[in-house]
Amino acid sequence: MYAIALQSAVVYISTSIDDLVLLILFHSQAKKKGERIAILLGHLSGIGVLVAISLVGSYLTGRLLKPEYIGLLGLLPIVLGIKELRGKKEKNEASITFQEQKLVRTALLVTIASGSDNLAIYIPWFTTLTQVAWIVMVLTFLLMALLFWSAGYLLANQRHIQQLLARFASLLIPVVFITLGLSILSGQGTLGVLKTLLKGYVA
Repeated sequence: MYAIALQSAVVYISTSIDDLVLLILFHSQAKKKGERIAILLGHLSGIGVLVAISLVGSYLTGRLLKPEYIGLLGLLPIVLGIKELRGKKEKNEASITFQEQKLVRTALLVTIASGSDNLAIYIPWFTTLTQVAWIVMVLTFLLMALLFWSAGYLLANQRHIQQLLARFASLLIPVVFITLGLSILSGQGTLGVLKTLLKGYVA
């Protein structure tokens, strides 16, 4: 249980660095308590949508494929990590309009729009989780979302902290992605299948 909670926290952090930056931007513009609550609701809704899509995707994948072939999905985070390390990953900057009556929807859409990488990580990882582990993961994600929202609020006016985050995120994200991908490949027995295929190919 604790291991799943810790892994969930690491996965959430590694896939949500961009969200933290967005939350900092949102909080820097929010002036009222209602606006900050709207940011929280929008962010939670966006994460919920990404998790729901990933759960459905992992369920369908698990029904259609054997575990060792499911593990091949672990190649996705590895590819993403390598692209991050090589500096070839494209970033899209979202234009944000801060309007109090539309803030929930804006935070929701921006969270989803910045979550394409989340799906690539969540779907293969979710296929390795049991139903109990899913519950632990969802609760951990909820807690992490609240912590990120709080951190965004606290860091909104701390420029030097934002600069440090931007500096080290470029190294943290690819390392975690690649490690997670290797864990998925190993956990599903896919590495053994790949070794067998390579030996047959070389022979």
